[in-house]
Amino acid sequence: MLSSFISLFVFFAITQFSHHTVVIFVAHLKYFFGSFWAWHDLRSFLITLTVFTSFWSLLTTALIQFKWYVETLGMVSLLVEASLGAPQLVRNWQRKSTQGMSIPMVLAWLCGDLAKTAYFVATGSPLQFWVCAILQISIDIFILGQVLVYRNNSGASELPYNSNSPPHSVID
Repeated sequence: MLSSFISLFVFFAITQFSHHTVVIFVAHLKYFFGSFWAWHDLRSFLITLTVFTSFWSLLTTALIQFKWYVETLGMVSLLVEASLGAPQLVRNWQRKSTQGMSIPMVLAWLCGDLAKTAYFVATGSPLQFWVCAILQISIDIFILGQVLVYRNNSGASELPYNSNSPPHSVID
């Protein structure tokens, strides 16, 4: 009976500790990603860049012989490149305005992405290239749609900004 009670107590203690650890971890992640680009000095940026580059260089050196690692790394890099327009899409939606955006620039993105997709189709590139190209084209079209929808919102305000707080990001 006593050992069952102790086991139950230990179980509850571990689950409570785990729950609080996860909550604290998530809170710190939200702060980290919300202020990641708000560097206060060049030195801390360079240290972070060096650690990041060293970590991924060592990991890649150790795992380069595994096909799953190379394919995962390739897919992640394709997705990052494919989603470059996503922050602009989100910012336009938050502001309900596309004021200050260059429509010729977005049209150039779209033309480039269409040409890239045609190349992928013509050369029989792997599926992940097609998927990422379609994502890029979709983001371009959504941004052009926002230009149409928000065309009369030239007076839309900027996101609120307080000089005492870190700059807003799309994940706020």
